[in-house]
Amino acid sequence: MKQRRAVGCAYYVAIEEALYLQEDIPVAGLELVETLLVHVQPTTILIPSRGPDELAEYLEANAQDLDGHTRGLVSGAYILRTISSSEFRYETAREQLLNLKPDHLHSQTVQFHTVVEDEAVDDLDGDATGGQKQSRLMRLSTLINLDSTVSIGCAGAVLSEIQRRKAAEYHPNDPDAFSSFRIKSLTMLTLSNSMFVNADALASLQILGSEAHPNTMMQGPDKANSGAKESLSVYGLLHFLASTPQGKAKLRQLFLRPSVDLGIIRERQHTISVLLRPENGTTIENLTKTLKKIRNIRTTMTALHKGVSRPPGQASVERGTWAALQCFAAHVVDLRGSIRSIQGGDTLEISAKVLNGIHQAELMRVGEMIAQTIDFEESKESQRTAVAQGVSNELDTLKRTYHGMEHFLTEAREALMEEIPAWARPYIKTCIYYPQLGFLTAVSINPETGLAGYEGEGLVEDGWQQMFLDNGVIYYKNRRMRELDKDIGDLYCAIVDREIEIIYELGVAVLTHEDALLAASDLCGEFDGLLALALGAAKYNWTAPQMTDLNIIHIRDGRHPLQELVVPSFIANDCFLAGGRGNEVDNESLEAIEQLDICPSMLVLTGPNHSGKSIYIKQVALIVFLAHIGSFIPAREATIGLTDRLLTRIATRESVSRNESAFAIDLRQAAFSMNFATRRSLVLIDEFGKGTNSADGAGLVTALLDNFLSLGDERPKIIAATHFHEIFENDMLEERQELRFANLEVRLDLDAEDREDQVICLYRLVHGRSNSSFGTRCAAMNGVDAAVVERAEAISLLLARGEDLRASCAKLSDREALRLEEAESVAREFLEIDIPPPKPRGLRGIARGSSESASTRNLLQQVLAAGPSDI
Repeated sequence: MKQRRAVGCAYYVAIEEALYLQEDIPVAGLELVETLLVHVQPTTILIPSRGPDELAEYLEANAQDLDGHTRGLVSGAYILRTISSSEFRYETAREQLLNLKPDHLHSQTVQFHTVVEDEAVDDLDGDATGGQKQSRLMRLSTLINLDSTVSIGCAGAVLSEIQRRKAAEYHPNDPDAFSSFRIKSLTMLTLSNSMFVNADALASLQILGSEAHPNTMMQGPDKANSGAKESLSVYGLLHFLASTPQGKAKLRQLFLRPSVDLGIIRERQHTISVLLRPENGTTIENLTKTLKKIRNIRTTMTALHKGVSRPPGQASVERGTWAALQCFAAHVVDLRGSIRSIQGGDTLEISAKVLNGIHQAELMRVGEMIAQTIDFEESKESQRTAVAQGVSNELDTLKRTYHGMEHFLTEAREALMEEIPAWARPYIKTCIYYPQLGFLTAVSINPETGLAGYEGEGLVEDGWQQMFLDNGVIYYKNRRMRELDKDIGDLYCAIVDREIEIIYELGVAVLTHEDALLAASDLCGEFDGLLALALGAAKYNWTAPQMTDLNIIHIRDGRHPLQELVVPSFIANDCFLAGGRGNEVDNESLEAIEQLDICPSMLVLTGPNHSGKSIYIKQVALIVFLAHIGSFIPAREATIGLTDRLLTRIATRESVSRNESAFAIDLRQAAFSMNFATRRSLVLIDEFGKGTNSADGAGLVTALLDNFLSLGDERPKIIAATHFHEIFENDMLEERQELRFANLEVRLDLDAEDREDQVICLYRLVHGRSNSSFGTRCAAMNGVDAAVVERAEAISLLLARGEDLRASCAKLSDREALRLEEAESVAREFLEIDIPPPKPRGLRGIARGSSESASTRNLLQQVLAAGPSDI
């Protein structure tokens, strides 16, 4: 990110061996950075030391700490590294890119030459592999946009980091260094063909989500054992329907990058429709079974580059590299045949890609080479990769000799027994062969002396050399054993060495088909992702929406895909919104929309708590989102216009790593929606303004909604929910054609004995606004004391009327006024009693004064006992 707010990005995917560059985006902010993090999900991030402070602070808040723990809210936290800004220089990065040699650069058939270089370039083949700088620059410009200076600088930093890692992990002459951190492809990406969905929207709409895995054995330092699993989310509804690892990855990519290309969306919907035809039911079952047997071949090819054929750990040989490649080739060929048998599949783009992109002959050749070369039965017994018989005559001869070694050893022992004295023969146990040590004679120990029973005594020119002692047996080299070493040799090592050579040749031959294998794996993942969408549509009873260029959302009987699974019954609701028309003219469909009586751009929801407002807002957004990934949707029918951005002010994601209050986060989300929304955007606002006092909150909500409505033909589609009824009581938001009010219907029965039955939510959307949120009734339903509820209702009524709350609260209640009247009446009655004045008291009047006081008290008690009504 530059100080002028231009954002660029480049990232390297090791398993794909691909370097991606993002088109430079001018005048962008941290929200775009957050979106890039969601799309790419990096493990390491590099930033320049002279970059903007806000960028470093934001990335540091979500990075891992020294212990590897996540400090922020971003799923799959990363390691953040700050490097020198000089590594982001455009000129240096461009030179590094020119020196790259991606595979698809070599395969170009078009050659680029300049007038100056034509005289020096006589050999086109030589120029194709290198060429002069200008021609290489022209070829590079066909792959990436050289005007994206920020992203190219980022690519230079990534390439420098790759070189540092390679130098740190491998020796200069290490053969594995060549196959690690390779860059086979260079690709330019842009977000212009994808719907903008940031992390706030993904979290608040529960599109993606993770939670702690209940199995503690799944926790570990790497991503595969990160201790997290997919929680209740829309992606979680479908990801288990994908059968292959690459299919799950492709499905997640669809969720992270919803398309705004009408052709791509319609093709995906058509694919789902064909796959769901009744006549394809058996074929889909077979396809699912076959896909479950297909592994991600990219990891296998990486192991093959490194020469690793055994599976990691204690796994059996059947899970090794060669078994995986053979099974992959066989199952992909079966998958290709099953896809060919899909009824109506000839109209599908994915079918054409699979049939044309999966080269059956190459895959069968790979499978045949492995089957003819590898002996899996022997490999299982020997726990190493063994070569089959018939591949090499030399190897077959060595193996026959090795398997007949018992006969040689028996003959050698018998010949040795004839040479040694008779008394020594009981000590000779056997002749044996050990790899690398060769042939040895085993001699038992004399129990009386503790030494070898025989060490070659009596033999001329035959020195017995002790090699080692094991379990009371001493092993010797002697003349006859040395002759066997010379004549037969180290058979096992010779067999292993020859098998290594053959397996290496097999690996080289298989790697010539690497592109075909990887392309087949990617196509399997792409088809598996679409098949998961089809299986999800059938499982959850989703239907195909009609996608259009019109700026409308028209949904009939829409449902929330998650909520409907956790409640006994779900009430479906409609939605109809039309955004601004912009500069479009001569559009008959838009003219038809203008003639409709109801054509709002903004829908404001009111109603009680727990009535379903938030669910309704989210279900509309999820239906629009699912439609843009090409999926079917939970609705009876729908017409969805292309939506470029999905902006939310729903959930407040608080964290101690953010130096922001909850209200500040709400304001930031609202401000981003105002600044970033276009007429094709869908803006969702739920309870904005609740983090401050009611007067300011109502004013902020009103100003926000009025700002969107004032955009005229550039206004977006907005759904908002609020409890600020004073906005409507005081006519703060004027009614107009593009604004509609609605509420979720509620039935109120104040005579019901059970408080929980006093407010019954029907969850049905009706036009008009609600006058009350019934917050006090909700409080009563949740166990709040009745006196508190009654007092709250009284105060709420005063506030709604706009009365002076201080003066109203100073008034006495009926009970207090009655008590005051009683006290006043008693006081007046007491004052009306004729009480004689006391007489002077002397020493002799003490007793008389006591009697007078007693008579006064008696009078007062009579007044109090009589009460105001009896006196």
